[in-house]
Amino acid sequence: MNRCIFFISLIFGWLAVSISPIFDTIIVSNSYDLSYHRLGFPLPIIEQHTSLTPMVDDFPLTLGLLNPQENTTDLLVFNYILSILIISLTIMVSIQTIRFLVRKLINV
Repeated sequence: MNRCIFFISLIFGWLAVSISPIFDTIIVSNSYDLSYHRLGFPLPIIEQHTSLTPMVDDFPLTLGLLNPQENTTDLLVFNYILSILIISLTIMVSIQTIRFLVRKLINV
């Protein structure tokens, strides 16, 4: 059962981390931050290099995931693996805690 919980939490952790850049946004306040921005949760896992040139009045600018075919996109492998481990451990501890509390309530 513990092995099953481990694999379930690993799969959900991988899915959650892999789709997190799609929903992540950052606020860019100057042109330097605009040239490269990092997205992901809990750690940034994608770095995109952009060549956008907005007007000075456009700052601060909210920016999300841009098209990877038009903007150079790098995967930050260490952050990606570490994020998967963090989220997977959080899910696994949460499941174990819920199982423990349910057993305590049933035995009371």
